[in-house]
Parts: sequence; C-alpha cells; structure tokens
Amino acid sequence: MRPRDFLGNNAYMMITALLVALAFGGFPEAYPKMNKDVAMGALMVMMSFSLCSMTFKGLHLRDHILSVRAAFALSFLLSTGTTVAMAFLFEGDVRNGWVLMAAVPSAVSVIPFTLVLGGDLEGTLVSSAALYLMALVLTPLLTLAFIGHAVSVVTLLWYVGMLIAVPVAVSRPLRRANIDPYKRSMVINTAFAVLVISVAGANRGVFLSEQGLLISLLAIAFVRSFVIGIAWERLARRWEVPWSQRVPQVLFATHKNTGMAAALAIALLGEVAAIPATICMTVDIAWLIYLSHYMYPHDKRPAIRR
Repeated sequence: MRPRDFLGNNAYMMITALLVALAFGGFPEAYPKMNKDVAMGALMVMMSFSLCSMTFKGLHLRDHILSVRAAFALSFLLSTGTTVAMAFLFEGDVRNGWVLMAAVPSAVSVIPFTLVLGGDLEGTLVSSAALYLMALVLTPLLTLAFIGHAVSVVTLLWYVGMLIAVPVAVSRPLRRANIDPYKRSMVINTAFAVLVISVAGANRGVFLSEQGLLISLLAIAFVRSFVIGIAWERLARRWEVPWSQRVPQVLFATHKNTGMAAALAIALLGEVAAIPATICMTVDIAWLIYLSHYMYPHDKRPAIRR
C-alpha cells in the first residue's frame, strides 16, 4: 500500500494509532498537560480542514431545524439519559464521572467524521453549534442536579471558542486555497491519529488498574457506543432515513466530548472521576474504527464534496 493510500484510509490510520498508543503510550510529557494540549490542537486541525468544504453564506438555522432536533434528542436525551441511568450502577466519584460524561455535549469530532463518512456536513455543523450553546445551560444544570457542583459557563465558552469559533475562522483561507478533497481527508486522518495517540496513550495505565472495575466500566462504555449506535442505525434504516442523515445521527447518539468530560472531572472532583471518560475515549476509538470499516465502509460512501 502506498503512503498516500494509507493516509487516506481513516480506519487503517486509527488502528495503527491505537496500537502505537497502547504499545508506547502518549507523547512525552515535556511540559505539564502535553498530551491534553496536543489533543486539543489535533481537534482544531481536524475541524479547520473539515470546514473547508463549507460556505457559510446563506446558511440559516431554520433550514436545519430537523437536524438540530434530532441531534438534541439523540445527544441530550438518548445518550445523556442512558448514561445517567447506568451511572447509578456505581458509587462515589466514579458515578459522578459518568454523570459528567452524560452532561457534556457531543464531541467536536462528530463534524470531521461526518465529512469523512459522507454525511450531511452543513446540518451537522449547525446542530453541533446549537448543542454547544444549549450546553451552556444544560451542562451546569445536569451537574448541579446529580453531583451538586455546577460547571463554570466560562469553561464551556472557552471550549466553544477553541473548538468551533477558531476553526471556522481558520477554514476560510484554507477554503480559498482550494485544497484537493483527498489531500484534505489525509490531513484529517493524520490529525485524528495524533488525537488517538495523545488520548489513548496517555491513559493506557487505566487498563492496568483494578480489573473488576475496569470490566464494569468497559461494559457500560460498550453499551453507550456500540449497542446504542448499532440499534439506532438499524432503526434509521427501517425508517428509510437517508445515509447523509444516518451518519450524523449515529455519531450524535454515541460520541460525547470525552476530553471535556475528563477535564471537567479533574477540575471539579479529582482524577478518579476522570476514569469513566478515559475508558470511553478508548472505546470510542474502537467504535469509530467499526463505523469506518464496517458500518459505513469506504467503498459505499458518497464522494467528499470539494
């Protein structure tokens, strides 16, 4: 396989990155929080190149109301409700960590993955932005109700700015550069591989912790990604939902912002509360590989728009 073909195949890139992460760990901690900062930078690169294909002129919320409603129902009702319910199988900070997982909005990487898998990029962008605005109210309320600590709105605004506003601004000159769509997908895949190494590698020590707790956490993470995702995909097919809508719907239903959840857990409660998010990060990688390789294989995807 040529390097170009390897870099252009997101499933191969993710599998390789996961193996590297588990074998060697994350990036060397040359300064505090290096892996966290690398992960944030990788997300920003993914977002910037994903948004190159979009023009914001004439983009209106009312044109995507149905997409926003579906994203809200899947992310903040289905995923949040299921995760909160399963959180009560645990106690203490581990339970609170699951609540934080439930309270955060969808992962920003829903947007680049929607692009790569041939979904509706415009509707996904508008829906993601809407969910992050809703999260300014919902996340503090959910954490206050179930944990007793309200997440700072300022912290949430910082995430919105770094992961949405900055990439939107950077994407405009990149769009004018008229980058080939395949080369764009290569950059996105490379950035995602860096993200996998920084997240899974830095947290591989979790897999050496208490085995009974680890199995329980993995089981819950499997349910909230694989079980919910596969079930929703089958329902959507039965209801004849088109491919362009099924892709983001499955992602919104299964892919929460685990990086934000881990950061909030450490800031509010301590490292133990970050364990659920850490486990979910690794399971999410396996889930995204499954999506890319089996559920939405490369040879069946619509062509990426310029």
